[in-house]
Amino acid sequence: MKAQGLVAMGIGIGVSVMAASGALACSPIEPTRAEVHRGEQCALTHIQPQNPQFVRALEARDLGGGIVRQVIHNGICGSGERIVTYFDCATRTGAWLGGPVNGHDAPPAPLIGGAPVVSIEGYGIDDAFMEIEERRLQGGPRPEAVLARAQALPWVAQSGPIQSPRMVMDGKRFDLNCGCKLFYPGGVN
Repeated sequence: MKAQGLVAMGIGIGVSVMAASGALACSPIEPTRAEVHRGEQCALTHIQPQNPQFVRALEARDLGGGIVRQVIHNGICGSGERIVTYFDCATRTGAWLGGPVNGHDAPPAPLIGGAPVVSIEGYGIDDAFMEIEERRLQGGPRPEAVLARAQALPWVAQSGPIQSPRMVMDGKRFDLNCGCKLFYPGGVN
């Protein structure tokens, strides 16, 4: 019974977080036409009738030192895939990592020492990295350190370098430079 409570709580958390980050994120209404919605702090949602119905960039976060973090998600609520990007505004390069969200039809959660890294439904590899690993990085979340750590972790499904401020997920474009313009309008010193 306790495990069911955790799953229910996790679903509630996932729905609450996603609903707060995008008005149409968990809409039960099927989209009938393609639309683009712009939100605060570089949030951007692409809606379309075909799958994936929603491809979105959540609000950009300033991590200091010219580094901007942004999560990009395809799918509905706690399904699909999510990646987290770490973009260096000074060098205009970065790193990304992520994979499937732990939920319905997702592969099993990765294990560390027999315990799942992603134990709450709707929680993704990106969440686990941000919560567990980001603070462990020596010198902060510089893209080189993020990528090196991501590639060393057996539970990170996918990772790679970012060579341009333009990121594409499922054919939808996202401008990582938007966060740089927002948080560092005069450039990075």
